[in-house]
Order: sequence, then C-alpha cells, then structure tokens
Amino acid sequence: MQGTFDYFTAMEAPENEVLVCQISEPMSTLGLNGLNERKRYTYKIVVASDEALFFEAPIEDVLDFLHADVENDVLSKISSSLYHQLRHALLKQTDLLQAARYKPLRKDREFFVSPEAEKSEVVSLMRRSPFLDHFEEKHLSQIAAIAERREYEPDEVLYIQDRLTNGLFILIHGEVDIKRIEGNIEIHQRAINNPGFIFGWSCTLGEKDICSAVTTQKTSLYFIHQKDLLSLLHKDKLFAQSFFMRLLWLMGNQINAAFVRYVGLLGKHNLQAVFQLIENNKSRLALSSPLHQVAHLLSNTNTKQLAYDALSDLISKGSHLERHIASLSLELLQEDMQELKFAKGLQHIYETVAEKHSKDPEAIRKACANATSEVFDHTPYHIEGWENLPDKSGCIFIYNHLYNHSYYTLNNKFQITLDSHFISAKILNDKYGSPGIRTVRIGRGQEYGHQNYYNKLGYINVYTKESETVDKQSKKETRSIFYKTASDCLKSGQNLVISPEGTSYSTEESPGPFKMGVFKLAITAEPEPYIVPLVLANFDKRISDGPLYCKILPPFKLSETLPNKDMDSLAKFVRYYQESYKNYVDQARKRAEELLMAPVSTISEEPPEIWRNEIKRLKRRVATLKEKEDLIIFYGSSSVRLWVSMKKDLEPFNVMNLGFGGSTFAWCIHYFDEIFDGAAPSKIVLYAGENDLHQGKTPQEVLNDCNKLVGLIQNKYPEIPLAFVSLKPSIEREAMIPLIIETNLLLSKYVIGELNAQFINVFGQMITADNRPKPELYMSDGLHLNKKGYAIWSEVIKTALLSVENPVEQESINLLQDR
Repeated sequence: MQGTFDYFTAMEAPENEVLVCQISEPMSTLGLNGLNERKRYTYKIVVASDEALFFEAPIEDVLDFLHADVENDVLSKISSSLYHQLRHALLKQTDLLQAARYKPLRKDREFFVSPEAEKSEVVSLMRRSPFLDHFEEKHLSQIAAIAERREYEPDEVLYIQDRLTNGLFILIHGEVDIKRIEGNIEIHQRAINNPGFIFGWSCTLGEKDICSAVTTQKTSLYFIHQKDLLSLLHKDKLFAQSFFMRLLWLMGNQINAAFVRYVGLLGKHNLQAVFQLIENNKSRLALSSPLHQVAHLLSNTNTKQLAYDALSDLISKGSHLERHIASLSLELLQEDMQELKFAKGLQHIYETVAEKHSKDPEAIRKACANATSEVFDHTPYHIEGWENLPDKSGCIFIYNHLYNHSYYTLNNKFQITLDSHFISAKILNDKYGSPGIRTVRIGRGQEYGHQNYYNKLGYINVYTKESETVDKQSKKETRSIFYKTASDCLKSGQNLVISPEGTSYSTEESPGPFKMGVFKLAITAEPEPYIVPLVLANFDKRISDGPLYCKILPPFKLSETLPNKDMDSLAKFVRYYQESYKNYVDQARKRAEELLMAPVSTISEEPPEIWRNEIKRLKRRVATLKEKEDLIIFYGSSSVRLWVSMKKDLEPFNVMNLGFGGSTFAWCIHYFDEIFDGAAPSKIVLYAGENDLHQGKTPQEVLNDCNKLVGLIQNKYPEIPLAFVSLKPSIEREAMIPLIIETNLLLSKYVIGELNAQFINVFGQMITADNRPKPELYMSDGLHLNKKGYAIWSEVIKTALLSVENPVEQESINLLQDR
C-alpha cells in the first residue's frame, strides 16, 4: 500500500548482496516469484523506508483466488504491476550498459506479408518458445490461425519505446535489437536471435513498451495483431487465465534476468552473473540438466567452448527453464566468448611460428604478421598519426613496452607480446610490406618455448633482467653482436622495433627507465636512421576493457637534437626524453578513454585504413594525367569508384574518376585539398550522401555538408561549373528510399536555385512506379550497380553533360516531387 522496498540478490555468497532494484509505487505486488513452479524466491525483498503498509497473503490462497476470478480482472492488474517492476529493473541498467550515439528511428516501411503459412509450421515454431510451449495444442492452433508472416529488411522499426505496441511478434529467423533511448543516448538491452522467441507482449496488458525493437538483418516474423489476440482471450476465459499466468512466469523470469544482468554489468562480473543465475535456479532444474556442469566448464579456458556448446544446444533442445537460462547466459557471455576467440587466435599465432618447418626467418615473420593481423582485425583498436610514418624503411621504431594480461598466457606458459606483435603486423607490415626485426630478451633455461619461438623468427637476442644470469663477458659479447646485427639490418633497409625500457610495465606505470642502447645505435649507425616513436595504451588490459590504442609520433634524427655526439649529452637527452614520453603515454591513455566513451566514429578520428593506399592511388592519377584539356572530374563514393568503364561510357568527354569507396560528404571534404592538389578541372561532377544517410544523418545534415564541400570547391576553382548526380535507390538500402527522395529534393532545389548548376536525376530511371528499386540493375550485394545499372547512368549523365544550356531536365524534378 505504501513504503519503499529494496530488492537484493547475492553475488557469490549470501553475505555479498547487491541492491538491484527499489520499488515505492503504491499497489505494487511483491513476491510474485513464489507463484512459479518450483516455488522458490530468487531474490530478497527488504523494507527500506521507516514505515511500510502492505497486505500479506499465502501463495496457495492467492492461487485459489486467481483461479476463481473468471473475468481475470485481478490477474490482469497483477500482470500490469509486475510489468512496472520490470520497467524499474531495466531502467536501473541504463547507466551501466554501453551507450551509442542516438540515430533517429526511421518510420517502418510497408512490410511484405508472405503467403499464408500452414498452421502446423506456426505451431511447430511456437513449440520452440518456452512461453508458448506451455499451452495445449488447440490453443496454439487458435493462435496460429490469426498469425501472419512478415518479412523485414535491416534497420526496420517494429515498435517504438513508450508507445503502445499493436501486436505480438514471434521470431522465425534473423535478429532484432531491443534498445532504449535515454536523452540522446541509445542503450542496447539485448539481441533476439533465437527462433520461437516472443516479444511485444506488452500489447496484451495495454501498457506502453519499455523499449524499441529494430531489425539488424533480414528478418522473418509471425505477427499476431493485438485485437485478434485479445478477442481470442476474451472468448476463452480459461485460456486467458492460463495465458496471463504464463505471462507472470515470463515477467518473473525477465525480472530475474534483469537483476542478474545488472550484477554482471556492475564491474563486468558477467561470468559470476551466469554462475549466480544457474545457482538461483538449481532447485528448479532437473538433476540431469547440463546446466549443472556449465559453471565448472566456464571456470577453465580449455573447457569454456564446451560450456558454450552446451548452452547453444539447450536453446533448441532444453526444457522451458533451460532454454530461458541458456539464452540469457549466452547473452551475458558475449564478451567472454570474444575474449576466448582472441585467446584462441593468440594460440594460432604461436602455432604458426613454432610448427613452421621453413628455415627462412623472413617467410616465418611474414606468416606470423598475417596471423597476428587476422586476430586484431576482430579486436577494437585505434591507430592515429599515420601521416607521421616515413616513406622509406630502415628506421628504428621505439615503443613503451606493456606487459601482457595473465588471461592470455598459453597452456605452455608462453605469452604472445601483444604490443610488439601488433606493431609488426598492423603498422610495419601494412605500411612497408615487411614486419621488421625486433629485439627480444634471451629466455631462461626452462623457457624452451620462448627461445624456440623467437629463434625461428630470426630476431636479435639481448639480455635483460628477466634473462638467465650470465657472466659479464657473455653479456658484452651479446651486446656487441646486437650493435653489429642491428646496424646491418638498418643498412639493408630493414625496420627495427625496440623498446628502450628493456622490460614491460602497465599503462599507468609506463614508461619505465630508458636504457641507452637503442639511442647509441641510432647515433652511431650509418646512414643515421630516423627514430619513430610509438605510444601505446591498454595492451596490458583484456580486450573487453577498452580499445587498444597506438599513436605514431613525428620521426626525428638524434643529430638534429643533440649538439654533440658524446655520451654525456646522449645520457642527458635520454633522461629528458623519458619524461616527455611519460606525458605522451598519459595523453594516449586519456585518448583511449575518450574513444571508449565515444564508440561512434567521428571525422576527427583516423580515416579507415583501407583508404590510405586508395588516396595515394588517386593522387598518382592526378599527378600522371596526360590529357588535361576540358577535364571533367567525378568525385564521390563507391558508385563513382566502381564505374570502371566511365572513360569509355562517356566518350567523347575527357573524364577522370576520383571516387573512393564508403566515402561521405564529410570525408570528401576531408580529402579534397589532398586529392585535388595539382588538378585543373573544367568541371566537377559530385556524387555523395548515400552513405551519410546510412550512417544516420538527416537529409538536412546531408545538404549542410554538401554546402561545405561546395564552398571548398568554389574557393579553389571559383570559375568552374558544377554538376550533381542524384542519390540512387538500392535493394540493400530500400528502407532508406523515403529519405533518399527527401534528400534529392533538397539537393535539387539547392543546386538549381542557389548554385545555378546541373542536377542530374538518375533516381527516376532506377525505380519502379511503386518506389521499389529495379533488381536487374544491381550486383549481388544489392547495393552497387552492375553493367545494366551503369548503362542507365551513362545515358542519363552523358545526355546531361551534352545539354549545356539546360541545367536540369524539368521532367526529372517533377518526377522527384511526384514521389
């Protein structure tokens, strides 16, 4: 009736309780878990206010009363009360869940309803749902009779948070993202990808849904309209009673799941959350349930995959409760599964080297770099400062060496050094085509795996404090070999990767004291090499704790810094430089934290790696151009870049293709001065904006960015005319067609009305009368054009270029406005 109540759940032991929810709403129903078989409370409720007033009733009396309530009025009110508690539980997770920049939910397009499915198919799918499998065959058949199959494209909105949903959904295949938006922050709650899973059930309570549901890929669903379902329940009161009792069961499980997930999010204890979930339900599970083994299997890296396999198997073959626990467990274990995949990748790197029979160290280094690159391709990392890399190799790359997290120790106690492997694979090999030579410590006698691994790679051995103790003469001889071998490598054009510290530290403690060796090498080597500083952060952490970060600083030569080459001056410089490096590492750590809090890419971040070579290729194309008279340059995204027959298709015009894949107006602005350096076009034709919309920008934002690019062009080429190609439709992005039409209208009015330029409408030739893309015009990806598609572009654009006096065909504008 009144008061405040705290909900607690245990984390490891009963004394380690976590506050997971607080309820103070009048007329809330407490302790409903006791209604479920087997009657056991999975959390503790405590009076938190000074005073509280409530009614207490025995569970059996409550059940008898509910069964006698023919109209189900009380049961319906209890269900609504429990739904509000679920809302409280989910909202408590908001601050702990990963946030992403909010993208406005686009209006759902008109869905496609496939031919009516056989009832048996629908019923069979319902039997896979822990919620629906509870009901008798006749009731499932009645639901099947009112179910209609719907097909959805990616990014389609099924329903929106804080609004009434109009029906119940049952997943056939695909994936649906359940998310909530708080302010301008998008909070991912869970992904639904298990066939038979039901959602949108708040429609039966007349309550606004807590979250939004959006498809993430092509998805098939059965949809049961709210009015049809409520009509069915109204006709059969016993079925309705059974349905609402089952709804209590479902909401109880989801509240428990929300509490467990909150515990998991609180300090990233997801494994512990799974252990607790299973522990809370032990008395409800059959003694033979594989779930009793899962906690043990998850406790060891070598057996974790067996646990994942067991949970996956239970989703399709387990009991109602087993399927519920398995589904939630796998969701909680997403990061853990990614960690295991990364650890297995490190094992593959080791095996690539240790089991290689080749005696060619360069070939083994290359194989190691390729294997390493593949592992990091699936890991969040950021490299900044690409522009600071020297064009030629033969440099010394120094870095602050970070120790490895113990989780990534292999079964033979060997550790793949993440930072140095990353540098060789993702920087040196990508830039210079060779992973370079590293210095490595000489291992101790029992570290056979360590020494065998690095000997095969042909690296330069040095003694450190972690090496086995040897006499001074041996150290001196090894040091002499190091200087000679390292100098020879530099002379031959090889890059060297060396840590001045000689040992590893945490990001927070890094860097340690610098030793003189690498700097002596740099100042005595002929010719003098560049030193390229690399600043690292988070390579000592687990990959789920934040992005790995690397900043490439400007290269320098010691001779440009030191007035004299004497050892005293060098020692003074090394001490000073180590202090400077400490500041660099602090900045890197802060930058990594910024990137963690801002998961959506921004223009201030580094361009996609794939563009570095592509931009160079475009610059070479401009620099080597022979036919410069009456040059028309096409600039924009992949629809331009992939038009390989452009020169032939647009004869007799002298055209140049300067498109680069995946670009937006923002990236076209970013690279404009660099790409157009030395270019002298007589006209520029632009195509961009499609990727902008796909990334969540509004039509007005696209127009604003277009205006910025036009400003750059007019500043550099004030006299040349411009032309704009309309955005095209595509099968892959069919849901965006209303936005594309709106953007084309804005662009056409701006181009014609303000710029007095050409607006070339290809859109109207590529779409059917009912606004569907013509499938015969696209490649298999449904996004890019095939020969037939470019044939249309050729005809429309060539006609427009020939029509100098007419900036745009009036028919094209009318066509856009009609749509």
